[in-house]
Order: sequence, then structure tokens, then C-alpha cells
Amino acid sequence: MSVTGDTGARYSLSLMYRVVETYYRQPVFDFYRASRNPFYSLTFELDAAPLKEFLERHDYPVYLNLCYFFLRAMQSLEDFRYRLLDDRIVLYDAIHPGLTYPAAGGLFSFVHFTYDPDVERFNRAARDVLPPPAAPASLETLEHTNYVFFTAIPGVPFTSFAHASDDPAHGAPRVAFGKFRRDGSRLLVPVGLQVNHLFIDGRALGELYDRATAVFSDPAGTL
Repeated sequence: MSVTGDTGARYSLSLMYRVVETYYRQPVFDFYRASRNPFYSLTFELDAAPLKEFLERHDYPVYLNLCYFFLRAMQSLEDFRYRLLDDRIVLYDAIHPGLTYPAAGGLFSFVHFTYDPDVERFNRAARDVLPPPAAPASLETLEHTNYVFFTAIPGVPFTSFAHASDDPAHGAPRVAFGKFRRDGSRLLVPVGLQVNHLFIDGRALGELYDRATAVFSDPAGTL
């Protein structure tokens, strides 16, 4: 089954998915389905020096594109595109970034973007979605489940992180970026990642770490 949808006048969002009749992790899914808190978190560092140089060369905003390239790594791994929709396991063709973004009065807004495999096209479209700095805070959320949620605490070099969660069936990973720190030629950024055990095991996390490391080290090579 496939569906398409439009989230509003400012951008369109692909909602293509297929219903998974035989889920290879069904025993694990069933085990954690009864848990009131199936989420777990880990924190690791990525070397963002090559990525930051790439972004500066193209004049792309850093925070938005940290999210974009991390999502690019996630996008390539099927496990991170499973969700529960109308009590059925579905596999989305694509997942999209939702960000916390600074708003007036020291607050923040939720801003949602459409993933595009073309980084230039993504950044060009994102300019039309990003609110101006003086815009009032908006915490409007979308009904769609094919998101990965990102936030940043750029002033804190954290070594662990926990995200707020409410619905134990929600499959969207949550990602936080912290303060950069120099280590020789490396520019390390802490990444706080929370996932739901309904869909993600340690094997998939290891694959994501390897993939994200490769993407951050050679962003142009993954385009």
C-alpha cells in the first residue's frame, strides 16, 4: 500500500510506505510492545571537520545540515524507516527531518522539512521553510510518523542525553547535537540518540554509527 500527502502550502511531503506483512524482528517487537518505556539512548562523538569545511565552502547552515547529513546516514538503513501506523508495521520509502529552531523571546519552534537526496535542492527549499529569527514560537506538530526529530544544545559538550517521550509506540528516533570541541585536526560533535526498542537493536545502531562516520568524513562522496 502507498499513500501520498501534503503537509501544507509551504512544502510537500512524500508519505509513501508499504505495510510489512512479515516483520523480521516480530518476536522482539512483541516483547517490547508491552513496555511502558521501550526507549533507550546512547551518546557518541562524530568528527565533523570535513563536513563543516564542506558546509562553509557551499555556504550551507551548519545546524540544519548536521541534521541533513545524519539523516542521510539513517535514510540508507531500513531499520530506521519502520514505524507503527494504525497498529500496522509499515516501512516508509523516506524519512524526513523535524527540528527545534530558535524563536523570539528565547523560545523555540518545531520546524519540519522534506528530505531531498539533492543537498543543494534541500537547502534551497529549506530557506522557504525556516522561520525568521523574530518569529513567535510555534509548537505545532504533524500527524505523520515518518520523521526523525532533531535538536541542539550548542553550548554544552554533553556526554549523555535523554529526550522527552510520551507514546511508547512512537518509532521516530530523536537526535541531539552538542557543543563542538577541537581534538587536533578533528572537530568532534556529541550526538545524543534515542531510539525505540520496538524497531531498533544494537546491530542497527552500530551500522548507523559506521554510516554516519563515513558520511561526515566525506559528505561530497555521499551525494
